[in-house]
Amino acid sequence: MPLYVLRLSLEHLSFRLPSLLSISQVFGFKIKFVSEDPYRGLLVVEVAKEEDINHILERDTLIQSATELYAQGTSYEELQTELRGKLDVLKPYENSTFKFTLESTNHRVPESRAVEVIETFEFTGLKGKIRLKDPEVEFVIFEDYDWEVASTVDARYERDGKFKYVFFGRRIGFGTARHLTLSHAVKDRAYYGNTAMDALMGFLMAGQALPAPGKLIYDPFVGTGSMLYAVAHWGAYVIGSDIDGRQMRGKMKGKNVRPGILRAAAQYGTEDKFLDCLTYDVTRSPIRRGGWIDAIITDPPYGVRAGAKRLGRKEGKKPQREEPYMFPDGTYSHKRPEYLPPSRPYELANLCLDLILLARYLLVPKGRLVFFLPTVNEDWQEIDIPKVEGMRELKVGEGSVQDFGKWGRRLITMEKTAVDDGLPPTFEDHDEFDLKSGPEYLPGHHGFNKRYASGFSSRHKSQTASPASDRDPSSSEHQAAPPAKNGLEATASLAAALEKTGLAE
Repeated sequence: MPLYVLRLSLEHLSFRLPSLLSISQVFGFKIKFVSEDPYRGLLVVEVAKEEDINHILERDTLIQSATELYAQGTSYEELQTELRGKLDVLKPYENSTFKFTLESTNHRVPESRAVEVIETFEFTGLKGKIRLKDPEVEFVIFEDYDWEVASTVDARYERDGKFKYVFFGRRIGFGTARHLTLSHAVKDRAYYGNTAMDALMGFLMAGQALPAPGKLIYDPFVGTGSMLYAVAHWGAYVIGSDIDGRQMRGKMKGKNVRPGILRAAAQYGTEDKFLDCLTYDVTRSPIRRGGWIDAIITDPPYGVRAGAKRLGRKEGKKPQREEPYMFPDGTYSHKRPEYLPPSRPYELANLCLDLILLARYLLVPKGRLVFFLPTVNEDWQEIDIPKVEGMRELKVGEGSVQDFGKWGRRLITMEKTAVDDGLPPTFEDHDEFDLKSGPEYLPGHHGFNKRYASGFSSRHKSQTASPASDRDPSSSEHQAAPPAKNGLEATASLAAALEKTGLAE
C-alpha cells in the first residue's frame, strides 16, 4: 500500500495515534504506523488509498498537512538515490505546472539553502512550467530535526542541515479541521461556564466516541455542553443531562429566551442535533431501558472547579423527609422555582465505577464510553480503571494523558463487548471504597478534590506506621507508577498494545 507523510502538531502527543485510529474506524479503513518513533513532527503511515488520507485531513484537529511519500533517507544522497530508482512515480505529473517546497520540523531552514536544495532535484526531469502560486502539483521536501532550543541566530545556522530524516513526496492537502479550534474557541462562545472544555481537547475527546450522522450520543454530566458541541459538529444527535439545570439553562431573560446550551449550539449550526437536555440526578435516572445509546462522552466533575453531587443528605445530617414540605400558603417546597433538592458529594471512585456500569446498560454492542479521569500521577496504577464484565478498555501505548505535573487527566475509552443490556446499575456506594472497612488499596482518583486541595500530599505510609493509619485515606499504602520508558521501550510497548487491542495492523 502507498505511504504518506503526515505533518502533525506537537501538542497532546499521547492523543495523536488514538485520534488517527478512531478516524480509520469511523470510515472503515486500515491504517498502519510505519515510523520508528510515532511522536516526531512527521509521521509515516500506510493506508490503501488517497481518499482515506482526505478523511484524516477533514477530521483530525492535530493534522497540518499530508504528503504522498516517494523517497526518504537520513541524507540527501540517500534520498535522491532512492528517488532516481523510481522516477516513474512522477510521470503522471511531468507536464503539470508545479513547484517545490522545503519544510522542516523543529527548525527554520535559511531561504538561501532552501533554493540550493531545490535546485538539486533538477534530475527529476519535470517538463511542466514552474508556478509558485496555485500550481497543479506541489512537491515537498521535509527535513525532520530533533527538538533543540536554538536561542541565537548563530545557533540556528550551526544546526542547519543536521536533520535526522529527510522525505520527498507530493502534497495531498492541508488539514481543514485545524480551524475548528478557533471557530469553537470558548472565549467566543455564546454561552460557557467555568468548567468548559477547551475546543482542541473537546474535539480530540469527541473523536474517540466515533461520532457520525445518525448516531445518538449522551453526556450524563453535560454542564454547559462542551462535549456535545464537538460530537454534534460531526453529525451525531446528542442528549445531555445534569443534576443542576442552571448550568444548562444559564440566564434566560429578555432576548435570551432559550437555554444557553441551545444558543451556543445555534452559533455552531448544530442546534437541530440537540434532541434535549434534561435535569435529573444520573443516579435517579428516568431512563427505563438499555441498549440504545451509541456512545457516552463526558467530563465528570471532580471537585476542583465543580464537585460531583447526587441527591440525598450528607452523612450525619437529618435524613431526608419522605413527604414534601408544605408552606402556609399551600404550595409545596419542591414546586417553587428557586427550589434546590438536598444533595451530597459523589465520591469520584464511586462515580467512575457507576459510569462504567451505566454504559454497560445503556450502550449498544460495540458502543463507546469516553471520559476524563483525573488522577494523582504518583498513585496511578492500571488497576484503577474498574473492571466490569462486558466492557473493555481501548488503549494505545501508555494511554492518552493531559499531564499537569503532579496530576493528570487520563482519557479513558471503553467499548461494550457484551451483546445484552444487562441490569441497570443500582448506584449504591461501593464497599471497596468504604474507608470504614479499611481498604488495603485506594485508586489514584479516590478523594481527588481533597488531594488537590492538600497539594497532593503522599499516601505512602512509613514502615512503622500504626495499623490505624491503614484506615486513613491520607496515608494508605499505594505503590507509585513505574518509571517512564525510554524511546525504544515506549515504541515496543506501543507496538505490543496495538497488536493486543487489534486497533491497527
